[in-house]
Amino acid sequence: MKKWCRTFLLSCLLCLSLCTLAQATDGETLRVGLKYGSDAMSAANLQNYSAFGGYALGYFDADGSFEELGALPRLYEKITVTTDTTYHVQLSGTFYDYNDASRTAAQYSGGFAAYEDGAFYARAGSYTSLSAARSAAAQYGGTAVGGSSTGVTVIVTGTDTILFEFDCGGSENLGILPIETREKTVTWFRGYRYYGGFEYQRVSGGNINVINVVDLEDYVKCVIPWEMSKDWPVEALKAQAVAARTYTLHKMAQGAIARHPDADACDDITCCKAYETAEDAAAGWGAGALYYEEKLARAVAETDGEVIVYNGEPVLAVFFSSAAGHTQGAGEVWQTDLPYLQSVDSPEDDSLVPNYYSVVTFTTQEFRDRFLAVYPAAKLNGDAGSFLTDITRNDAGFVSTLRVGGVTVRGNELRTILGLRSPSFTVEVSGDTLTFHVTGYGHGVGMSQYGANAMAKEGHTCEEILEHYFTGAQVVQWAG
Repeated sequence: MKKWCRTFLLSCLLCLSLCTLAQATDGETLRVGLKYGSDAMSAANLQNYSAFGGYALGYFDADGSFEELGALPRLYEKITVTTDTTYHVQLSGTFYDYNDASRTAAQYSGGFAAYEDGAFYARAGSYTSLSAARSAAAQYGGTAVGGSSTGVTVIVTGTDTILFEFDCGGSENLGILPIETREKTVTWFRGYRYYGGFEYQRVSGGNINVINVVDLEDYVKCVIPWEMSKDWPVEALKAQAVAARTYTLHKMAQGAIARHPDADACDDITCCKAYETAEDAAAGWGAGALYYEEKLARAVAETDGEVIVYNGEPVLAVFFSSAAGHTQGAGEVWQTDLPYLQSVDSPEDDSLVPNYYSVVTFTTQEFRDRFLAVYPAAKLNGDAGSFLTDITRNDAGFVSTLRVGGVTVRGNELRTILGLRSPSFTVEVSGDTLTFHVTGYGHGVGMSQYGANAMAKEGHTCEEILEHYFTGAQVVQWAG
């Protein structure tokens, strides 16, 4: 009995410590673009099927805090946000709050509350033309409204039943927060589950940008299952969590970018980071799913708020899969060199890394087609043996620069053009073919993930791994 009590108390203390860690950076939120720009949607479905269900309606302020305007009844499990394409009768006067407007609207067929320019209104009906809405307004004693180029409408999924309207023409965008999100509820959107809430931005006359507004720590939880193997040592997973958190804070500090100007990050791996919940990742983990979910959650919780800094600021914490014995400096790949992104030893090898060595062969025509699509002025006539010249390598063994058909390119750029796994390659020309022998995977800058795995297996801590790969940087508790 005493042994059971000790075990129970230790379990409680462990849970309490993890919960305390998880709360250390609560409040730091970011916006993750899910559908935006050319992928913006005319209708976006949402499903909260938790035991309590329901949705809070409102908007997110600049800091990501949710300002609630009202709440939908919990019987609505599935809702859809659409562009405002129909017309309605707006009853006379404005109302004190959402509930006040809803009570009045409920007295009319098809009635619902609306929010526009900071005021609440009661509306009724749904008409396909403005003239039909005007005719109805004459009977109700109101005015005809609708068809707004900046408005969005919340309906019951699969029906024409309107629950709420919100006009995004001002400084606020519609925000929807699943009511039980405060208990880390996950909500379905387009077949995937997400933590946090959702923001619906509509540019005048356009479709709807769908943004996930999520706590930073929950975001990190959703990154690491897709960036590093669940089977690796927890110290490697912790290093990945700190790197992902740091990378995100660094990008947020740089401000908006053209690809997603109204979001801090996106779920496109070619732009930001892979991003889906651990629950979605666990779908393929079989009987050990719960163990792995807890292991990943521990990696995030035990590093909560930890960030890699150089001169007191979060670093550009880039990472890649595997290196050929060394990483390379940022200046070898990008235009700007950085003091903390220098070449260092990396301990992984072919015994640890699947497909560590790869071979890719192109015919001369295939090579021409790929390279000329990017550099049409290149001279790629005659013998394939003359295509690649003046190959230079850096001290880490990566191809630094080379000339292709008279055009000077970086090794990493040629890697991208040809779809090679790494800029660490040699090339062999034989007749009508060019064969590339490649070692490792990725651009080679920052933390090698397989290198982190190897170091963790050797007994190194998360901090030791990160301070090895990011020269002169330190892992600290971030105060913001």
